[in-house]
Amino acid sequence: MKKSLFAIGIMLALQATAAKADVDPNFHIYLCFGQSNMEGNAQWETVDNDVDDRFQMLATTDFDSPKRTKGNWYTANCPIVSPMGKLGPTDYFGRTMVAALPANTKVGVVAVAMGGSPIEMFDKDLYQQQLADHPTDWWATLAKNYYGGNPYGRLIEMAKKAQQTGVIKGILLHQGCSNCGNPEWPNMVKKIYDDILADLNLNATDVPLFVGETEYADMGGGCSGHNAVVAQIPTVIANGHVVSSEGIPGNGTDAWHFSAAGYRTLGKRYAYQALKVMGLATKADADYQMADNLKKFFKLEDFDNTDLTVRLGATKTLKVVGKFADGHTELLTKDAEISSNDFTIENGELKGTEVKTGVVTIAYTDFLGNRVNKNINVEVTDQGPNHVLVVNNGTAGENPWDKQCNTYLNGTMTTGHTYVVTARIKADNPGDIALWPIWNASPNKNQWGGSTDVQYLEGKTLTKEFDVYKWEFKADYTIDKLQFAFGKISGKVYFDSVSCKEKGSDDEMVINGGFEGDDLSKWEVIGYNGQTMAIEELDTPAGISTIKVDKPQRSLLYNLAGQVVDENYKGLVIQNGQKRLNR
Repeated sequence: MKKSLFAIGIMLALQATAAKADVDPNFHIYLCFGQSNMEGNAQWETVDNDVDDRFQMLATTDFDSPKRTKGNWYTANCPIVSPMGKLGPTDYFGRTMVAALPANTKVGVVAVAMGGSPIEMFDKDLYQQQLADHPTDWWATLAKNYYGGNPYGRLIEMAKKAQQTGVIKGILLHQGCSNCGNPEWPNMVKKIYDDILADLNLNATDVPLFVGETEYADMGGGCSGHNAVVAQIPTVIANGHVVSSEGIPGNGTDAWHFSAAGYRTLGKRYAYQALKVMGLATKADADYQMADNLKKFFKLEDFDNTDLTVRLGATKTLKVVGKFADGHTELLTKDAEISSNDFTIENGELKGTEVKTGVVTIAYTDFLGNRVNKNINVEVTDQGPNHVLVVNNGTAGENPWDKQCNTYLNGTMTTGHTYVVTARIKADNPGDIALWPIWNASPNKNQWGGSTDVQYLEGKTLTKEFDVYKWEFKADYTIDKLQFAFGKISGKVYFDSVSCKEKGSDDEMVINGGFEGDDLSKWEVIGYNGQTMAIEELDTPAGISTIKVDKPQRSLLYNLAGQVVDENYKGLVIQNGQKRLNR
């Protein structure tokens, strides 16, 4: 008996050794999960058909076209996430990684994603309740049809299979629109990340998490506010990294998804982040034989930047936009080199401290190793047209909150202190505007993830001529954001000289409120409601006209949900910033 047990032990040890021998340390596996952007939402094109067979996908469900069987490896031709998926970030993540890594290295992705899915569907302790609460939702149907109703379980099952042949090197996540703005989202992601590590016997130091941002508002995104939540990932996950989507175009048809060109860029950015974490250059391997289509995607030909005029005293954010051989453009500011012998440039910002002309040089080395330089002529002047923020509402909404222009302050107000907000505003079509200072960081949220701690100040009426409007109020909260609501106005609304200061102080809380710089990172409109914004030049001077504080205004009535009501409304209302009971 002892000999038999000994023989069995030897046999099991030999089997374990053989299994380990089958694991290729140069087969790098990345787990991918999320909702529709991770699943892929853009139709792939002819240029996407060339795929290096070193880039592999593990089918996490059965596919009909092309025919694939769950649990088997295939060359990563589209679609690579699910039968419903299209081109997404995983496609050019893999293409970029295999191009950068040595010829003996393969890259594989193991992906589970469902369009519209909340993050809770990937929590092994919460997904069953989610399915019970939403049995007929689209994402629930996808989860049942493709992943046996347990997306997390399928991801772990397939990841364990992948570990039989390769080594898990990282995790990619793109999700958030279904949990937009939820302050608990980073902790929810952390739990899922920790569960994955535990269930697969992985160490956090060896497996970074890469989390992609949602579409920016200026690209048409309807959930750009979630990026403030995504930014918290590195604070709760030591090996967590954010992948920027700044400047990446949306598809132009909805407020949630990127275009095909956008997905290619986003995938490349995921790869660049992964390479940097590995301590490698974001550069193609010298011996890599790259397809012509891919070369055009990676080859920078020129910059889209033109000569600049900067107003004296203003700060200009220098955004570097690259033009590539395949025709797409990319925002390259974070990795470009910006220098000048004529101006002081700090963190990509040029300050117009004196009237003068000079040159700024921008340079960038692309993935192929080509270096491109360009000189930009810059003039700092105290003359010339005024710059304003132009918000195009398109068609009017039904409610004041349907169209907004909002700005995040560079600090928070002190509760009980008095503040003064002024702004020069006009509209192509006259109508009402209201100011709603808000404590955006408040934990008190409504069903859409927005803060409920808002002060509803009095409404004012805009005309076709610039007037300066003033709101003076005592802060009820530690307000960190100003909301200008003008949903019933169609066409364009123009903002200039927007200012917020504590009464008696000269400290400005609005960033770029004069719009003489081009930094709109603290400004937003509601892209999913059809709004766009841009800084434009007006020939009219920036002089201050009479402040219209005493101008007769229609005082709007709001219920406690922030909705405009008429005088027949019964209950608590807010008028001119004050609560009263309407009987």
